[in-house]
Amino acid sequence: MTSSPRRLTGLALLASAAVFATAACSSGAGAPAAESDGDWSAVTVEHAFGSTEITAEPKRVVTIGWSDEATLLELGVVPVGMAASTYAGDEDGYLPWDLEKLDELGEDKPELFNTDDGMPVEDIAALEPDLILGLQSGLEEKEYERLSAVAPTIPYLDEPWKTPWQDAALAIGKALGREDDAQKVVDETEGHLADLAAEHPEFEGTTVAAATVVPNSTDFGFYLEGDARAALLEELGFTRAPFIDELEADEGAFFAPLSREHADRVDTDVLLMWHATPEEREKLEKSDVFAEIDAVAGGRYVGYDDPAEAMAISSPNPLTIPWVTDRLVGDLAEAVEGEA
Repeated sequence: MTSSPRRLTGLALLASAAVFATAACSSGAGAPAAESDGDWSAVTVEHAFGSTEITAEPKRVVTIGWSDEATLLELGVVPVGMAASTYAGDEDGYLPWDLEKLDELGEDKPELFNTDDGMPVEDIAALEPDLILGLQSGLEEKEYERLSAVAPTIPYLDEPWKTPWQDAALAIGKALGREDDAQKVVDETEGHLADLAAEHPEFEGTTVAAATVVPNSTDFGFYLEGDARAALLEELGFTRAPFIDELEADEGAFFAPLSREHADRVDTDVLLMWHATPEEREKLEKSDVFAEIDAVAGGRYVGYDDPAEAMAISSPNPLTIPWVTDRLVGDLAEAVEGEA
């Protein structure tokens, strides 16, 4: 299966910013840490392609979305298989917060499969799942239909890559018959963000623009309303810079491009950027055009080139938010003061 242009564009931008075996081989994975009460009532989850009914309690869950496995792990459930992170993971494709949680749970690592070139339906079917989660994904309808023939599948809820982490967590909790547990996880994570915002009242009313460099281009890509990065910053108290809403973006896109020759339009108190590589970051930061942006010249620019940090912020969830926010908030506080 080959990837569509939409998939490639989404994965490439997410990677630059995130800039995007058989069941017998999996030992100890896929069992909830909490015991079921033995009663199960069928549940239905509404999503972008209609609805999915789950008629039996899931025991073998596979995750294909970016961060779906983290939410699952925070609920104490280990997937039997999950998509490898070829951008931000270790040499095998496991992400650091997932490994930390697996160690805490005392569970073995799930099986990995690669989704960079399309959805490996046969590999997923070999894991014998009874639930497939792809809430933080760009899953296409044909892929959804093929996966649904394997097991009940939940894709993104509204738009590709734009399912808020709270909604994803609650949908996963509903699919598992553990809505109360999921709500508790959401409440605790939102409480963590609220505490950080309260510790930094200077964020309130401060404008911020989050961006990357568009792959295979020199254009900036500014994240729009509904993107996870922009939403996370707003939860910390920031206001999205108004100029972003004036940029032209493709329908359904999560970013809007801006040519560097129009860098004078970047009007924001704080500029936060993700770079695909340290070399790309260095090249941009040495350019005269970039240096003339007010936020950059005023010491109010923060740049990241570490893949794991970029991934943690780009696809926030109940595991990554505590993992990454201490450094992020510290850097943003310095930027607000012009000391970044």
